[in-house]
Amino acid sequence: MTDTVPAIELRNISKAYGALRVIDDVSLTVDKGVFITLLGPSGCGKSTLLRSIVGLAQPDSGEILVDGKDITRAVAHNRPVKMVFQDYALFPHMTVTQNIGFGCEMQGMGRKAIADRCQELLDLIRLPDLGNRYPDALSGGQRQRVALARALAPDPSALLLDEPLGALDLKLRQDMQRELKSIQRRTEKTFVFVTHDQEEAMSMSDLVAVMNKGRIEQLDTPQNVYANPVSEFVASFVGAANLFPASVTAVEGGEIRLETAGTEWTIPANRVTSPHALKPGDSATVVIRPEALSAQAEHNGHHIRLCGKVTEQTYFGDRVHLHLELAGDQSVLIDARPGTLEAASGEMTVTCRTEDVAVIARKD
Repeated sequence: MTDTVPAIELRNISKAYGALRVIDDVSLTVDKGVFITLLGPSGCGKSTLLRSIVGLAQPDSGEILVDGKDITRAVAHNRPVKMVFQDYALFPHMTVTQNIGFGCEMQGMGRKAIADRCQELLDLIRLPDLGNRYPDALSGGQRQRVALARALAPDPSALLLDEPLGALDLKLRQDMQRELKSIQRRTEKTFVFVTHDQEEAMSMSDLVAVMNKGRIEQLDTPQNVYANPVSEFVASFVGAANLFPASVTAVEGGEIRLETAGTEWTIPANRVTSPHALKPGDSATVVIRPEALSAQAEHNGHHIRLCGKVTEQTYFGDRVHLHLELAGDQSVLIDARPGTLEAASGEMTVTCRTEDVAVIARKD
């Protein structure tokens, strides 16, 4: 980025409704041209944070800056950001072109400039010939694209999207994910996207901010959020994960030794993903993703071996989930391609490379 002024900067934002603190001292910097997703379960504060940026909710404390200008107390229609809602919120009595041009008209643009802008955006959303239709004559995906074009029409500094694909069926949702990312790249706009769908966040975003109980627990690339979770919440919320409680017995020579269920594992110290280092006597959690487990024998490097009995299998077409019951009632999920596991039932031994796990501090 050549522009050092962030598109959006949040400084110590807090918001409470009575005794419920929905945003808890959140600070966040979003550079221009970035697609960032606020990801988290219902009630974690992600939509309230988005509404605070656009001006539909007023934070109790903190500052909101857009392009370096403080807009914390500005009214919603004077803020240089626009929002796309899940329910589209199109005007049913207006044509597609009229819907798209509405914001430009409110800005006082001339008729010719508005017409040119509308046609430019109709081409961008690949609906060049549907300008004269009304919203009720469009499909769900078409209405969502029109809502996106209407938000882009006044040329906002950033576009805020509050679960805009939630009402679409799976196939259309996947198509719109690709379409949204393509439009974001072509316009080079800053997109702040809200969802509780992990796959949606991982496939579309440059950065993911995982929220929990009003706070951002981790802000990173999708790859790092998945491979290097910094907390048990992030590990379990983003994708499937096998979690093993452990205690640290030693840290030396670039390795960390942990005891779990009577077994000692030696793991590279650089696989500790917690914000702070672990020391002997600390409690920890070892995170193993289901796809990291394999029934193939490994001979190079350090590996973790797990032995148990297959109790359940679920077929998904391109993959199969096996549930392996270990001693002590620990159940492990294995994600594999059909036909790659020799045993479909009975006893099985699986291995995982130690460099493919994550070790995080556990809060007892």
